Amino acid sequence: MWRLFVEGLLIFHRMVYAFGLRAIPMFLELYVGRRGKLVRVSLPGGYAVWIRKYTSDATVFQQTFLDRESDFTRFPQSTAVNDKYNDILMRGLKPLIFDCGANTGLSSVFLAQLFPKATVVAVEPSDDNFEMLIRNVESYESIVPIRAGIWDEETCLKIINHTVKPWEYQTAECAKTDPESIAAVSITNLLGRFPGSEMLLIKIDIEGAEQALFRSNTNWVDRMPVLIVELHDWKFPRARTSAGFLSCVGKIQCDLLIRGENVFVFNWVALSKGGLRA
Repeated sequence: MWRLFVEGLLIFHRMVYAFGLRAIPMFLELYVGRRGKLVRVSLPGGYAVWIRKYTSDATVFQQTFLDRESDFTRFPQSTAVNDKYNDILMRGLKPLIFDCGANTGLSSVFLAQLFPKATVVAVEPSDDNFEMLIRNVESYESIVPIRAGIWDEETCLKIINHTVKPWEYQTAECAKTDPESIAAVSITNLLGRFPGSEMLLIKIDIEGAEQALFRSNTNWVDRMPVLIVELHDWKFPRARTSAGFLSCVGKIQCDLLIRGENVFVFNWVALSKGGLRA
């Protein structure tokens, strides 16, 4: 009981620091009261997101907007990323961001706020998360939701662990005729859907499927300015889910940093030259 009380106080303190006095009703809505309820949380700028109370949504909210785990602006490398963003715009192109494994869209909202003139493509395979994603990004014209899985090729996938928390869904290949079949797309395929764009950043949190994503068709990595990847070796011991990723980034001139659960890769060749275009 005392541990929960202390944890609650710490969360409340961080929320007040991030959101000011509006954190008081926000905290009460999120952490006090009955279960099974959608909570509307107001963000700076007049926007809001929806959280499924007493689910992993609340933890994702903390990681995204309190811990700011996808925020690299405190790194010195962020200057080069902003320069790249502005350079793409100056050349008459649209900066493009892929959020792979977007969950309920909170990370997409965060990235859209960080780069307001970019197109953020939010890719999520599960139907319940995607329903929340649609709700959360409907006020952002710059966010494009796509219900699909991310893989190294176009194929079909299915969710294989429906009973876990919403942020833990895993995918595996399946037959097209499977009633639970979901389309899977490659990075190259996604890129081709957005002509007149140039890649700025890709965020990947796909619960171990990075093993498949980085096993083939990885030429896009060489020209991707920034990668933000959550690896899952801790969840799948000896499966070497990070091996393909490490092999790819080991071949490029990059800085690799860690913040929270994310590994940040700053690709200096892609940041300084023309990038990956549709």
